[in-house]
Amino acid sequence: MDITKIWPGKIGSYPRPTEIACIWVEKIYDACSQRECEELDFTDLDVPESLVGELVVECRIIPGSEYFCDWSIEPIDGGPLGRVQVQVCAVLEIILRDSTNPVNLTVNTREVCFQKDVILYAPDPCNMEVLAESIFESLACEVSPPNGAVVVTATVGAFVVVKTALWVQLLVPAYGFCPVPPECEELGDLCEQFMERPFPPFFPPQLTDLGEGE
Repeated sequence: MDITKIWPGKIGSYPRPTEIACIWVEKIYDACSQRECEELDFTDLDVPESLVGELVVECRIIPGSEYFCDWSIEPIDGGPLGRVQVQVCAVLEIILRDSTNPVNLTVNTREVCFQKDVILYAPDPCNMEVLAESIFESLACEVSPPNGAVVVTATVGAFVVVKTALWVQLLVPAYGFCPVPPECEELGDLCEQFMERPFPPFFPPQLTDLGEGE
């Protein structure tokens, strides 16, 4: 054993790290962030039947619909930098309503994607993978006048983080295994919670209670 190297094993006692542990983790080698914003037109939408008033529109990004796909890493001049491409997407919900009858509506969903093409450190492109995180926002939404084909124009923005990662064995200081967590706190009976609440005031405070008029 080479004594000049750090090896897994015990090194001390609590509250200091008790050991050097070898763990299997996905290590981030490089990352970058970008903003995207684009005005998009959507056609072939379902519209409310028997429209009486004006057509109004609401748009929102469905929570949790963000995902990424179609990633690749191409070495640049043999590396270690690589051309990283990935597509980040989310689902936009488009609600069209009759202004005089709000319950007369249709719900349309459309996929919104941005293609990212960036340069990141990727020393082992054959074994590395691309990860992406994104937060999409619907910034504005308008519908064309009803005298022609219905077109919804939506402005969508996205905050995007692109990463290169590789699964590795990593030496880290550790405090041992995690202890058993405390017992879960249950919500309990709603009536029991209500019975423990203090009585609210039944009348508004008087002027003297507000510290005025003294």
